[in-house]
Amino acid sequence: MTSLYNGCLRKGYSPKRWKRARIVPLIKPRKENYNDASKYRPIGLIKVGEKVLEKLLINRIKQFLYSNDLMNQNQFGFSPHKSTRDATMAVKDFKEEALTKGKIIVLLSLYVKCAFDAAWWPSILKALKNFRCPSNLYNLTKTYFSERSDFISTNSMRIDTTVNSKVSCCGPGYWNIQ
Repeated sequence: MTSLYNGCLRKGYSPKRWKRARIVPLIKPRKENYNDASKYRPIGLIKVGEKVLEKLLINRIKQFLYSNDLMNQNQFGFSPHKSTRDATMAVKDFKEEALTKGKIIVLLSLYVKCAFDAAWWPSILKALKNFRCPSNLYNLTKTYFSERSDFISTNSMRIDTTVNSKVSCCGPGYWNIQ
C-alpha cells in the first residue's frame, strides 16, 4: 500500500475508480416530514483508498505552505496552533489599538453555508500555482478535482451525477488556501 500511495504522490495522480462516492441520505434529528428533501443530510461515502490519499495530499500541501510561511497570519480556523481564543484576542488587540488612535471600527462577520462544498476549485489551483506548490502535489490536486462523480440509489431508482465541488476531508485545508 505504501508504494501505491507513494506512486500517486510522486506522479501526481488520483485513480479514477476511487473518485466515485455513494450518497446516503440520513434524516436530520427531530425532523418529522420525511417527504421534504431539506430534512435529510446527504453523506458521501468514498473509497477508503481515496480517503487515505486525500489525507496524505492535504497534509503535504499544508506542510509545504506552513514551512514556507505562505499562509495568511490572520487565518485562524483550521490552522495549527491557533484557536478561537487567538482570533478573539487578535480582534480585541486591533480594536483597542484603533480606538486609542481615534479610528472608527467596523466588524463584519460572514457565515458561508456549506463552506467546504463551496470551495472553488479553480481558485484553489490558481493559489497553489501562485505559491509554486511542488508540481506533484499540484498535479495530484488537479486530478483529485477531475472526473469526480457520485450516485444515490433507492429500491426503485438510481441517480448519477458529476461532482464539481465538495472536497471531503481536505475541505478545511483547501478552504484556507483559496
